[in-house]
Amino acid sequence: MNKDKIKEIITYIIVPTAFLVISPVLAKIIDNLFISNNYIISSNVIVIISGLVLVILGSILVFWTIFLFKKYGKGTPNPTIPPKEFVVIGPYKYVRNPMALGGTIILLGEALIYYSLSLLTMTILYTVILYLNAKYIEEPELKKRFGEKYNKYLSVVPRFFPKLFNRNNKKLN
Repeated sequence: MNKDKIKEIITYIIVPTAFLVISPVLAKIIDNLFISNNYIISSNVIVIISGLVLVILGSILVFWTIFLFKKYGKGTPNPTIPPKEFVVIGPYKYVRNPMALGGTIILLGEALIYYSLSLLTMTILYTVILYLNAKYIEEPELKKRFGEKYNKYLSVVPRFFPKLFNRNNKKLN
């Protein structure tokens, strides 16, 4: 097994573990230090179901983007093994960072399920850090790698949150 394949497999183990295990456990420890509560998850079934729906939707978005990176981009979500081809299909037509958006949605769902103010705070910090990373590190690198094609993409597709109503009707093609 080559070095890149090992890094890719490790990415697929570490990232889900951080999202689905480490973040909620850390958040509940922090919550219990500062907020007195006697429960691990929310006691409201509607809140739990809403959280599960968000976790499932966020997970679908993340898995979809990983599939697109692998199949069409010929790369991975690991920054050391990035896609070789520019991917502008599926959710990438609507938002430049759908994988990060999926992560935010997952964390929001978990914050609901675990009824955790700390996890909500982590979600906000995660989103801000990824936003800044995208703007100041990822996008300049992609401009160098993909040139004018990426510059046009930047002018049409929003960074994190899709535009529901696009007034200027700019097209990618």
